[in-house]
Amino acid sequence: MIHKELRQVIFALLLLLPAIGFMLSSCESDNCDESSEKSIVILFEGDTHNEVDGYSRLAGLRDAMQKADTSYVITVSLGDFMAGGALGAISKGSYITDIMQSIGYDVLTIGNHEFDYGGDNMRSLLDQLGVPVTCVNFFDYGATEPVYAPYIVKQFGNKRVAFVGALAPETIQLQQNAFFDENGRQLYDLHTNDLYQLVQQAVDMARSIGNADYVVLLSHIGEIESMGVCSHNLIEATRGIDAVIDSHSHTSVVGEWVRNADGNAILITQAGDHMKNVGRMIIGKDGIISSNLIPIADIPYRSEKVADVVEKVRQAAQKVADSVICTSDYDLIVTDANGVSLAQREETNGGDLVTDAFRIEMNAEIGLHSGGSFVKGIAAGKITYGDIVAMLPYEDSMNVIQVTGQLLFDLLTKCTQKTPDNDMRFPQVSGLRFTVHTASHTVSGVEVLDKASGAYMPLDPARTYSVALSAYYKGGGFYNLLKDCPVERSTTLMVRDVVINYLSKTLDASLGETYRNPQGRITIEVR
Repeated sequence: MIHKELRQVIFALLLLLPAIGFMLSSCESDNCDESSEKSIVILFEGDTHNEVDGYSRLAGLRDAMQKADTSYVITVSLGDFMAGGALGAISKGSYITDIMQSIGYDVLTIGNHEFDYGGDNMRSLLDQLGVPVTCVNFFDYGATEPVYAPYIVKQFGNKRVAFVGALAPETIQLQQNAFFDENGRQLYDLHTNDLYQLVQQAVDMARSIGNADYVVLLSHIGEIESMGVCSHNLIEATRGIDAVIDSHSHTSVVGEWVRNADGNAILITQAGDHMKNVGRMIIGKDGIISSNLIPIADIPYRSEKVADVVEKVRQAAQKVADSVICTSDYDLIVTDANGVSLAQREETNGGDLVTDAFRIEMNAEIGLHSGGSFVKGIAAGKITYGDIVAMLPYEDSMNVIQVTGQLLFDLLTKCTQKTPDNDMRFPQVSGLRFTVHTASHTVSGVEVLDKASGAYMPLDPARTYSVALSAYYKGGGFYNLLKDCPVERSTTLMVRDVVINYLSKTLDASLGETYRNPQGRITIEVR
């Protein structure tokens, strides 16, 4: 086995060789411009979603490279760090920004999940974090200037690199409860139709006013087109960007080349999600740009400072998370053994329980939640507050709305159209049962549970039903189908609070046999 110190030396040499090239310095004069002998290395991550174990390794790698002093090194975040796990949900993101502050990021852009706990909360935490933030298309509604800088310039020796941030326009739908107040008044805007123009303006300003030698786009847009926008289309519509560091689509992209508006090949890279990799983009001293991904497990360095902060955060969160809600002798399942979502393509016992909690605790006829809201299942044994938060980490309040039978039918049809492939909008339901036909992309046999008799009755297209769901899914989820439905009751109860009340009080802290298996609410047929 290689000794730890020797392993670190070997790793450092392998890591730094691509950055420094074959640059055995021939400079012996005291007047030599050393800045010309250094490349620029951008270490980046994105879509970490509260996966904090890798932060100390990221910081340790950055520190080791800076100590080696063969290149300029900075650390960048591409967003979606505040939410997605228990640490974010328990603290509304503050635990995560505490950790990030200990790392000392140089630049960041925001992701859609920074809005999970509200726009004001995000802005307050980012102010406290103190890291320069760039985003060309996030505006206070009606404002003429963006909330954050359209570009940020960093000086590296005699070279200047501008970073331009851009946020996926679909954020206004995905996190609609943060973009509109309870009265429907719009608070923020993402200027969807002007996104490419805003990026181009920022690039042009970075060149002309910021005197940038290079422009790097920090994109929380992703390669999957939504609302007519994706990172590849953005490159094709603009000029003057030298490279793109992408995120949002949770894909690992070592490096691809996309032609811009001038026909030039532009490098685009993405680190994947949940801190599986640290991305590294290199601007060589010859101006050549390259990228690679470093698996987090392969990094032998660790920042003790960051590790200490992570441990303190974990201990603080654990005190809250360890409180026991109820017990179960079987698992509540929302993913398969590899962590891939099942709730996004079929009925699950975890989905049955949560939507029952919605329907029963909110005194509605139907409970409805999207498969994309379920992150992690719960193992048999004691079910704790932390388990509930880990399953349902996104901050959201509960509503009861009025939905016609016809609209319910349309929703079920639309949100199951990709079955058996995953769709984050696939509905987990209570008080409903139906059949999905995967070949014809239709649904049939839709029935609603009659509260009085306990029997299922055919869906009446002309009738209005009361539906309990989160404010997010009333406002922007389920393909925006429910946004115009009348609100019967708006509450401040959080999703997880409703589930906890159901488990601890209504079920008397024991699941019994009710949810051992999915209850047959959704039948899937291949025809």
